[in-house]
This record gives sequence, C-alpha cells and structure tokens, in this order.
Amino acid sequence: MKPDTPKSENAEFKAAEALAAKAMLLANTYQTPPVPKTYEVWYSYASGIPEAVARKINKILEKGGSLGTYELDQVHLEHLSATEQERRHQDAVSYHLDREMDEIAKLVQAHLSSSDSYSGSLTKMAGNLSANSSPSQVRSAIELLLRENARMRSETSALNECLTKSRAQVRRLRSSLEKSREKELRDPMTNLANRRFFETRLAQEVVEAEKSKAPMCLVLLDIDHFKVINDTHGHLVGDDVLRYFATILMANVKGRDLAARYGGEEFALILPARQADSARTLCKHIMHQLDKSRLVLSQGKKPIGKLTASFGVATFRAGDDPEQLLTRADEKLYEAKKSGRNRIVCDS
Repeated sequence: MKPDTPKSENAEFKAAEALAAKAMLLANTYQTPPVPKTYEVWYSYASGIPEAVARKINKILEKGGSLGTYELDQVHLEHLSATEQERRHQDAVSYHLDREMDEIAKLVQAHLSSSDSYSGSLTKMAGNLSANSSPSQVRSAIELLLRENARMRSETSALNECLTKSRAQVRRLRSSLEKSREKELRDPMTNLANRRFFETRLAQEVVEAEKSKAPMCLVLLDIDHFKVINDTHGHLVGDDVLRYFATILMANVKGRDLAARYGGEEFALILPARQADSARTLCKHIMHQLDKSRLVLSQGKKPIGKLTASFGVATFRAGDDPEQLLTRADEKLYEAKKSGRNRIVCDS
C-alpha cells in the first residue's frame, strides 16, 4: 500500500508537470531540441519566472524575428546563466570573511579584557602604596608593575601580529569577492557590462538625471544582418564579430558612459551628461569606424562582408523612468532597422 501524498505536494507536482508539458510543446512548436539550456528557457517562459525571459521572447516574436536554438542560447546567457558556481564561490568567500571578522572581534575583546585586568592591577597596587610604605613594599610593587608591563607588551605584540595577518586575509577575501561580483556583472563573451549591470546603472542614472536636471541619452544599437553572418560563417565567427564590435564600443565610451551587451547582437550605451547632438556624434563615429573595417576569416582570408549597425537614441525627459526611456530607444532602433538599417534615429 502506497503512503498518502499530502495535497500540497500533489498540487505542486501537477503544476510542475503542466509547466513541463507546456515547455515541451513550445520546444516542439519552434523545433528547438529540448537540451538543458533550451528546455530551461522554455520552462521559464511557461512559468513566467523570471519575467525578463518572457519579455525578451515576446519581443522577438512581436518583431517577427527567428526563434531558434541560437536565440534561446542568448536568452539563457542573459537571464538564466548567472552561474551557480559563481554564487557558491561568493557564498564561500562571504562565509570566510565573516569568520575572519569574528576572529578579529574576539582578539580585540580579549585585548580589552587583558587591559582591564592590567588597569585593575595598577589600581590595586596604587591603593596598597602610601607615603609610609617600606622599601620592600615599594620594591614588590615595582616588580609587579614590571611583570604586568612585560605581560601586556607580549600580549600587545601577539595581538598586533594576529591583526596584521587578519587584515591581510580580509583584504584578500574582499578582493576575491569584488572580482567575483565584477565577473558576475560582465558579459563573458564581450567583457562589456551585462544586462543585469546595465539595468542597475540605467536606474541609477535616471534618478541622477531627474535630481540634477542634467541631460542624459540612452542608445540601443544592433548589428545589421547578424543572422546572415552566423548562418554563412557559423557561430564561432559570429562570436568573433560580437567581440570586435564590443572593442569598438569600449574605445568610444569615457567617464561615466557605459557600454553593455543588451542581448544577442543588440548593445546599449548609457550616456550621462550628454545632449542628443553629442550622442548622435558618438554614434556617427562608431558608424565611421565600422565602415572602415574589412573583416576577413582568419583561415583563407575570405571576406566576411561589411559590418554595419543601426542606432536608436532616446533623450531623458523629466519624469521618465527606465522603462519609458528603454521603450523610446527601442522604438527608434526599430525605426532605423525598418527604414533601411545602417542609420541613426533619435527621438528629438
């Protein structure tokens, strides 16, 4: 006889089973083999968690874009692959950092207790001495003082040595944690800021622009006909093109500007303290650099073809939130693509 299954567990199983069936149906509909990555994307889409996955896929579908294994891999990279290994590493470093800080606190507490004991010994000795104290009593007091002083010096020296080691360990742990967190906010392929970092910074810069009444622009840019490059030369060549494009963006940002990989072949530039004319000039400079480039395959020197990009520029308006700014930039990018590509469209 089988044991009874609690209703809550049974309901949870049925809900998960329904989502799994929906994910498999989606995989079949779009003919994407349900390997772990693509299956995870479809399951996330079916469940609506995280919401960014559903938004991204719906956006692709609304624009009539292709939705194959490559596109789903990009969605997974952007929204689902904040690697568990990195999280475990950060948790481990944080644990050791907390342990080290606890040890420092214990050392300091022990030293304070020892100092209180030393102070108590001095007070007691002072109370036992008077103007009528005999030479032997004074000598005993001095010997006690010397012993206590030697003990305190020894303990202080040991404490300083332990604190020096602990400070060095804390610096190493903090450095490791900072590098790990920085890595988590970088796109591993292009080394630009990733989607998560971009969204955080955009929210910060919108608040700053509203508060300071300073200008600000957001640019969404997309490599034209990137799917043709992938289909013709393969994804490895496509990845090299993405990296090359990223180096051009990095060479053109400065100060508080931020270049990020927004998704797939789409990139973003946050340009604080810039008017629309300045943003347009920057985009033109990037277009000029792309126009001069002549990419060829490393083997055989076969030309890849001319690389171009389309740009959508949105200028910050009082009262804007990040979503409104993104929507306008995305609309202008779509307009640039529809009107012939390799062009810049601004909202002002």
